[in-house]
Amino acid sequence: MSEAIGTFVSGIVIAQQFLHYSLYDSLFLGLAISVTSTVIVMRILEELDMIKEEESQLILGVAVIEDIVVISMLAILQSVSSTGHLSIIELGLSIGTVLAFIAGVIIIGSKTIPRFVNYVGRTNQHDLLIVTVLGIAFGLSFMAYEIGISVATGAFFAGVLIAESKVHSVTRVIATPIRDMFAAIFFVSVGALMDIRLLAIFIVPALVLIVISIAAKFLTVFLSSRTRGISLRTSIRTAFGLSSSGGELALVVAKGGVDVGVSSSFILQMVGSMTIITTFITPYMVKIGWKIAYALDISDNNRSNNNKKT
Repeated sequence: MSEAIGTFVSGIVIAQQFLHYSLYDSLFLGLAISVTSTVIVMRILEELDMIKEEESQLILGVAVIEDIVVISMLAILQSVSSTGHLSIIELGLSIGTVLAFIAGVIIIGSKTIPRFVNYVGRTNQHDLLIVTVLGIAFGLSFMAYEIGISVATGAFFAGVLIAESKVHSVTRVIATPIRDMFAAIFFVSVGALMDIRLLAIFIVPALVLIVISIAAKFLTVFLSSRTRGISLRTSIRTAFGLSSSGGELALVVAKGGVDVGVSSSFILQMVGSMTIITTFITPYMVKIGWKIAYALDISDNNRSNNNKKT
């Protein structure tokens, strides 16, 4: 959580003080660069055969918690920005609305939705199960939309509740084609909003924000890991694994600002460019982290062996 908040604050400061963006542009940019793509990192760790290592489990655990934090912050930010001003009363009402929705979904939904999904799953009718899952996802998304928060919040917590059911593994398999279809539609729709002719205008600020996000994420993760007594090797690998920002959730955040009409359209294009760049950077960040930690282990072993000999 400290990683997301630290990067969020750093992004706001850089965007406002050095890039001279508006308040809402800075807020949505800061939130977008605080995201670490759980899907991309997990795929990379699987392909590198590192998924079962201790550091990988820590990276994925932090990334999942970060997703929840970012989704909640997006809901609050959209709710506040839609009012047009940042008064204490409006801020309190917006935060209260989001927290009430999340608490209601977790408390009530966790006792009903998994049981309902299990009941449908026992029929062994996969078509009925997939319709049920889609109905839950669209239903919670619609509820979130109606109370003025991001539809991504409803969809995200729908997935969390469905994952609590006993048939979640079957659901994940049969929902894969639909997931891929919607993912393709999402990225095509985002790409259609981008104007490649403006790339020369925002590529330099995008590179600056990438450097800032990597530095902020690395420092906050490394320092927080060390202060909690985690080993140097694990801290370094975790910091490198979580350093690269971007992913599909960053695009959702950027589009969220455009949807409520408070952020500039170029923010989405900038975040899209950053996502492409960081997607290519992430595998190298993970490999570098593992190599540095391995080199430190060898150095420590050699040092301890020399001390024993003396």
